[in-house]
Amino acid sequence: MVEPRFERNLGVIGPEVMERLARTHVLVAGVGGAGGQLAVDLARLGVGCLTLADFDTYERHNMNRQVGCFESTLGQSKVGVVGRMCLDIHPALRLRGVTEGVTDANADRLLLGEGALPPVDFVVEVIDIAGARAKAMLHGACRERGVPVMTGLMLGFGAALHVFQPDAPRYEDLYLQPDGRVDLPAIIPHLGSYMLPDYMEACYAGRGHAPTCVVGATTAAGMMASELMRGVMLGPRAMVSWPEYLYVDFFDHCYVRASAPVARADPAPRSLSRARG
Repeated sequence: MVEPRFERNLGVIGPEVMERLARTHVLVAGVGGAGGQLAVDLARLGVGCLTLADFDTYERHNMNRQVGCFESTLGQSKVGVVGRMCLDIHPALRLRGVTEGVTDANADRLLLGEGALPPVDFVVEVIDIAGARAKAMLHGACRERGVPVMTGLMLGFGAALHVFQPDAPRYEDLYLQPDGRVDLPAIIPHLGSYMLPDYMEACYAGRGHAPTCVVGATTAAGMMASELMRGVMLGPRAMVSWPEYLYVDFFDHCYVRASAPVARADPAPRSLSRARG
């Protein structure tokens, strides 16, 4: 018997998969734009176990894209707000909130079961690009534990999706530059035609934010939720996985499924023109 709050998922999702979802544990590391929306989407899909990890609180500049950011929640913990939203949708959800975010000390422990929570089945890493060390630590823990990890990067009116199976190369070997910053042109190999060069050059140089809006956040969340459902329904190896990636831009009517270069030949920052697809 499917709960009334989830019965409209039937036809898209079968009853057996609904039961499987109720036992599935997803760790969402970073619950800002894409991650916060994804957590709410997973609650609506009927995922039964969620761990939300983020150290941050809401600020007014989050308002343009983050699902839990309102005037009434400024200064509040993102984990606390998004967690309350998820429980308001799915009161039986087994929820763990980690307000220190991902750290060197807890990256491995976050994947373990705790209390009523089973071990984590899937990890979604949407930590801000300033948290490169935390990204690498979490990806490393997933490799050790044999847990698939995905990352969805929102940019403009679109997003890029990457899934890393446990046998993929190390995240830091693929997407971290020698100075420790994320190699954005490598992990987001396409850009919308409308993106403003000055903002992107500043972002690539580590002097500014990655320009995006609510469409990018919801696009990334939708891509990640759909790929997670493929993992639950068909098995983790059915997910589009490194070296393959997906890129979508709704403004440019663009959909790409392609393969990333197997080796990084040039670890130095690249120009905006080289990043366009």
